[in-house]
Amino acid sequence: MEDVAQSEFEDFLMRMQNVLEYAGQLGMILQFIKEIGEKYGAREAHFRHERAADALPPRYYIQPGKPNKFGLRLYCIRLSEKVVILLNGDLKTKNNPEECPNCRKHFHFANSLVRKLDEAIKNREVILVDKELHMDDDFEIEL
Repeated sequence: MEDVAQSEFEDFLMRMQNVLEYAGQLGMILQFIKEIGEKYGAREAHFRHERAADALPPRYYIQPGKPNKFGLRLYCIRLSEKVVILLNGDLKTKNNPEECPNCRKHFHFANSLVRKLDEAIKNREVILVDKELHMDDDFEIEL
């Protein structure tokens, strides 16, 4: 994103690290990201599908100290088993993320970005080669 001091994921980390009751869930999400990167790969089964985007943790991952039945969400884009774009998220308070005041904007952003990125890949404006995205220097996605 242009004109922002930190990435979406850095914003997520900064906000969630400052909330003591999210510490256990955040730790588990970060541990799971590490396990995906070092052991399992970013297989589809390791992600929660929320429309076009993905989210962590997956449905089977138990979150200790969950303050509600929905838990912390980190939205992301899984491009392959080697490439995941980590975005942003929050504590989900409603089953439908569009109805959740915390997650709504992160959910919409992730879904808008994945649709635009998929279109750019389909049009060969962005090419995924192993663990890298290749594109022209002036390539932009407008949301």
